[in-house]
Amino acid sequence: MRKIFLMLVLAATLIVCGCGQQVQQVPPLPGTLPNTLTAPEQIDTDVYFDATVSMKGFTSLAAGNVYITLPDMLGDMCGALGTVKFFSFGETIHALEGRDHRRFATPDVYVEPITAVANVVAAADTNHLSIIVTDLFESDSDWSNVTQNLREKFFANRLAVAVIGIRNSFHGEIFDVGLNAAKFRYNSWDNPERFRPFYLLVMGRDAVVKNFLRRFNERVLPNDTGYLLLSGNLTETAADFSNFTVEEQENFYSDDTLGLDSRVKQFGVDDFNAPASFIFSWKYEPPLGACPLDLSAVDTDVEIFTVNGDEWLARESNDVRVSLMKIDKRPENLFVKVALTPTRSLAEGKMNFVRARVMPTALGYKLPPWVELWSVTVDGAAKNFDGSKTLNLSRLLGSLKDSAFMAARPVLLTIDFVVAP
Repeated sequence: MRKIFLMLVLAATLIVCGCGQQVQQVPPLPGTLPNTLTAPEQIDTDVYFDATVSMKGFTSLAAGNVYITLPDMLGDMCGALGTVKFFSFGETIHALEGRDHRRFATPDVYVEPITAVANVVAAADTNHLSIIVTDLFESDSDWSNVTQNLREKFFANRLAVAVIGIRNSFHGEIFDVGLNAAKFRYNSWDNPERFRPFYLLVMGRDAVVKNFLRRFNERVLPNDTGYLLLSGNLTETAADFSNFTVEEQENFYSDDTLGLDSRVKQFGVDDFNAPASFIFSWKYEPPLGACPLDLSAVDTDVEIFTVNGDEWLARESNDVRVSLMKIDKRPENLFVKVALTPTRSLAEGKMNFVRARVMPTALGYKLPPWVELWSVTVDGAAKNFDGSKTLNLSRLLGSLKDSAFMAARPVLLTIDFVVAP
């Protein structure tokens, strides 16, 4: 009854004040709303090919060879999005002219003795999509420089980094294996189980990187392909109230009189002294390559602000509780319950803004299974090395994942709502 009475009072107020008059002014919400996940129609791309001798073997065999088609493939894909520039790199970076990038399909260009991926990351333009083609055969010290550059330049600025691994036929030399940094020849023949992986390191804005992964995956490569996406946004679609469906409310009622952004929900409270809660459903859709999440291992960060004049003031304490649930009858959806006691969390008679973020813990944020399957360690002679795998891949990509996690904590859900008096 109280809800109906308040709605009638509000309707009368609108009639008295005129339909075009706003009932209550809302100061700009504190912080920033979640970014939209739409990629721009045009984006320039810089493609860097590793020209070290360890890459030559990917061009040797015809059977099962995606690598020799890659220069044209990337030229076509990225050219449809904007301007594409190609570079080769070893210890230094060299710009390529015209159609010189097509030479990367032949063995004669792979002459560089040293590879320095960290230099490429340092030179990458964060306004572009950057793609590094390499075998990720890096020493621990070299990879530490790569990770540090990615953390400071990309992850700390909430940009995304993805790794695409492709198993490809290979006949050539593999270097720096085992305790004595030995080299040996490896031949995969035409056996897919012996194919050796190479990788695309993809860097840029979150929506741009995700769009590239989708487009690349649409090519349906015949070879085994693995995807890893490291991003501050863990979902394919926006994880906010623009995609949430409120299922149940207790001591809350929905309201839209403030005309808020669709990513923010407005509620009123029937009884300020009684417990209040609402449940919403949402279809969790991980993007391609997303790290698998353990939804039982999550943290919640809650902030509450109260309007004071034309500004928001942070409240020091609250009892907001967020819990995730799965329901057997609707297994495709994730259900989220938000509960609080208004007198313990909100300022009575004032407008309150609540922001709750749900984030995986470090233990709940895992590498995709393919990474471990493609990784190998060597404790002794080079003869023990499996050329169909990448040395210490789990350690390399694990350190990259940990760096992304520490630089900008990935967010699963952002629950923004206003409780109006």
